[in-house]
Amino acid sequence: MMSVFPDEKVLEQEYKDLSGLLSNIVSSVPMYLFVKDTGNDFRYVYASPMMEQLFGQYHGDIVGKTDFELFNDPVVAQAFRDKDLDVLKSRKTQRFIEQMIDREGVLRSIDTMKMLVPREGKAPYLLGMSWDITRQQQIEEEQQENNKRLALSCQAGKIYPWIWDVINETAELSFAKDGEIIHTFITHESFTEKIHPDEQQMYRDVVNAFARGETDSLRLSFRCHYFSDEYVWLEKIGEVYEYDKDGKPSKAIGILRDITVDKQHEEDVRAKHLAEESDRMKSAFIANMSHEIRTPLNAIVGFSTLLAQADTEEEKQEYLQIIQSSNEFLLQLIGDILDISKIESGKLEFVYTTFRLNEIFQPQERAFSLRAEPDVKVCFETDGNDYYIESEKTRLTQVITNFLSNAIKFTSSGSIRFGYRITETGIYAYVTDTGTGIAKEHLSSVFDRFVKLDMFKQGTGLGLSICKTIISMLKGEIGVESEVGKGSTFWFAIPCTPIKVS
Repeated sequence: MMSVFPDEKVLEQEYKDLSGLLSNIVSSVPMYLFVKDTGNDFRYVYASPMMEQLFGQYHGDIVGKTDFELFNDPVVAQAFRDKDLDVLKSRKTQRFIEQMIDREGVLRSIDTMKMLVPREGKAPYLLGMSWDITRQQQIEEEQQENNKRLALSCQAGKIYPWIWDVINETAELSFAKDGEIIHTFITHESFTEKIHPDEQQMYRDVVNAFARGETDSLRLSFRCHYFSDEYVWLEKIGEVYEYDKDGKPSKAIGILRDITVDKQHEEDVRAKHLAEESDRMKSAFIANMSHEIRTPLNAIVGFSTLLAQADTEEEKQEYLQIIQSSNEFLLQLIGDILDISKIESGKLEFVYTTFRLNEIFQPQERAFSLRAEPDVKVCFETDGNDYYIESEKTRLTQVITNFLSNAIKFTSSGSIRFGYRITETGIYAYVTDTGTGIAKEHLSSVFDRFVKLDMFKQGTGLGLSICKTIISMLKGEIGVESEVGKGSTFWFAIPCTPIKVS
């Protein structure tokens, strides 16, 4: 009769095979595995082959020894023993970081897990599993140091890195705080809403074009109050770094940079240049002004003397006309100087009243017809209606007469037509002449101060600049269209509510 139990030799062989397998597994696992007898002064009863790296001894020679016999430094040995006692006392699995100096004098950091393995009728074993995390800690420390440097750099430069998920319209925005990089997730729209209204549409247009793949890179500046209660200037720079299967951008990376200081510097430099240019122009203006004032004064004084000596009435009238013309020019000159002074000091007064538009246009037709050359026809163009508006009558009259004065000055034949028309937002007024015209390169500077396009014509170069200031204060627009040899059209448009005169 055959036995149903396995042969003892078979069992012994299977045990040896299993022990060999476990031994090979333990030897192959990259960790320190050890067992201590808590009932025998925590002596090692097992040490895996990797333990040789720590103690510099054959792992078999470690068995039967304590940490005090294996470590040269009793302080280190006591630290290990204290941890063993904590595990034995608490009866709980514990994990902690231990440090030790290996046989080559290298300080190693060991991540260790210790637990008790109970034995029937005997003190439990203490099972330990350790991983050498020295390199890992070095990498983490280097990473922390690099992150700290990055954080300090971002903080000093007011730089905010971002990664944009184009498809989901979300972004990971990073910013530095107390030397650390903090990451937060925001939606595309929540950031856009914080942009200044004047730049919000521009921002949407540029960023949406970037998201559609129309451009591979992104660079724009705008005002935003996402990071503070007040608007600051930000520059957004980015590149696509991942595309979807259709070749469309799916992810982009870049930075936001606070450029408020740069903008302020630009403004300071611009202001400095403007101040220098203003000083230069004022010097030229003073030199020119002495000549401009002297000319009509000489005419007034000279012809006043001749007037007393005139023999005929015709001669007297001729002298009186020259004196009157010089008086008018001198008054205009002084008026322009006073207006510029008021503008500089912010004291240019505006008094709003209700008046008829034809009151300020119609009288100019006769007045300037008398001043025009014989071959020039001055014509007020009207649709036959009149309108009430509420505005600054005196200043609007000043603008119209300035336009007409310039037209008279530069038109020797043809016509000067002027008038107004009603628009959806107010009125549009114009003065069109057939004079010498203005070269394209000079059009942009026509309304600047002290600009004289013809040095042989009387004038200070202030009139059009004053007109621009007046129209600007009325929240309107002013402009010029011109072609050399064909004439010019000076115009302005102001917002108001015209009411037809019944």
